[in-house]
Amino acid sequence: MLHNIGIDIGGTKIAAGIVDSAGSVIYQNRMLTPKAGRHEIISSLKSIIKDMQEHAKNNGLALGKIGIGTAGQVDFSRGIILSGTANIKDWGNIPLAGIISEFAGLPVYIDNDVNVLCLAEQQFGSAKGFREVVCLALGTGVGGAVITNGSMMRGAWGGAAELGHITIDMNGKECNCGMKGCLETYASGTWIARRMKELVEKAEVHGDYPAEITGEEVFRLYHNGDLLAEETVSIMIKGLSYGLVNLIHTFNPEVIVLGGGVMSGGQWIIDRVKIELKEIGLQTLIRDTEIRLSVLDSRSGVVGAALLGE
Repeated sequence: MLHNIGIDIGGTKIAAGIVDSAGSVIYQNRMLTPKAGRHEIISSLKSIIKDMQEHAKNNGLALGKIGIGTAGQVDFSRGIILSGTANIKDWGNIPLAGIISEFAGLPVYIDNDVNVLCLAEQQFGSAKGFREVVCLALGTGVGGAVITNGSMMRGAWGGAAELGHITIDMNGKECNCGMKGCLETYASGTWIARRMKELVEKAEVHGDYPAEITGEEVFRLYHNGDLLAEETVSIMIKGLSYGLVNLIHTFNPEVIVLGGGVMSGGQWIIDRVKIELKEIGLQTLIRDTEIRLSVLDSRSGVVGAALLGE
């Protein structure tokens, strides 16, 4: 039985594992993501892959391929990272698949990290058994992925499903993509905190709140009955709900899976969104679409990466 190596490149750490056909990580390793840039990151990737290969050899495991998930825009067909992320220095215009394949002597597949998470969800998580799937990762930003007829939707070269940058309000807040009123400006942790800060400043009650407000802190305040936090969360729920209706109208999915740091312990968010969805949009499409919370743990990026190329 062939095993695969899955690698998840994040802004703070690189996680890797040997994954079997059932999605179990039978050996894993991780290291901090180097801050110096691409050359050090590639060196770290080679080091961690060498460790995986030595473990496989010592334990009689046959390796079939390597899959890598990374933030940013990825040309899937050519295995090139086109543009990276602010959290990873100098991480763009890199033919990473070719570099790693030459080093490891194995086929290498590279994809966007949210696509990788969606693959894991569809095979082993909340979307298991579904062929029409939308995934949203709500974190510092908002990322998206779409599986249709059982296959990942990638577009011309792999840049499809930038779902965080669909516009909810053309007169809304300016997003870092240059558009206004993007879903990301409502449902990301960054913007949840930013909206809360704006309300605190408007109410001139700075002394009643921490100097640095995070999305997590907003949720804590909300659960404690804070009125400004309630207003912030209501804006977030409204924006997220409108975004989900747009996605349902566009893709007619069987299930939408919500994950990422914002959704940690976030069943209450889904419960509020479901109430909102009963009042807006085309109910013939909306009422049969399931909204689910991700059930995968921190290893999902590694597991999903190992599925690439299948």
